Amino acid sequence: MAGPLALLFVTLAGVGAVFWGYFNPPDIRVVQFDAGPVSQWKAQRIVGFPEQELYVVALPDGRLRALDTRVEASRCVAMWKPDDPRGAAKNPGGLPGVFEDACGGGVWSVLGDAISGTDEPLRTPLVETRPDEQGRELRVWVELINPGR
Repeated sequence: MAGPLALLFVTLAGVGAVFWGYFNPPDIRVVQFDAGPVSQWKAQRIVGFPEQELYVVALPDGRLRALDTRVEASRCVAMWKPDDPRGAAKNPGGLPGVFEDACGGGVWSVLGDAISGTDEPLRTPLVETRPDEQGRELRVWVELINPGR
């Protein structure tokens, strides 16, 4: 008798979990942000988008990397310090500059790698290039997850 009751309990728990998930969906928003034309991105250029709490970095090899500067641990936003020498050992080409969280003390390289104060890297949203709506100009698009939070 214990076997059928256990099977009934597991089945009811599974059905309950499905209904719970259906009626309580996670609050996740994904937004595509236009970071400008591809032609503006030259190697070792860093551009901030304060409204999105985002930086886009042009790497020496031609790739682009986006950095979400929202720091979950401190609930603050890391700021770019372009002349800070702490980043020279981890930044491409040995260039100075770090992202620093004034609230929690975390420091990250231009690639988003943790340097000190934390072990967590900055989040790196998806970056892709595709034409604009008219199909005329190749643009940089960044996928933002839950912007403004």
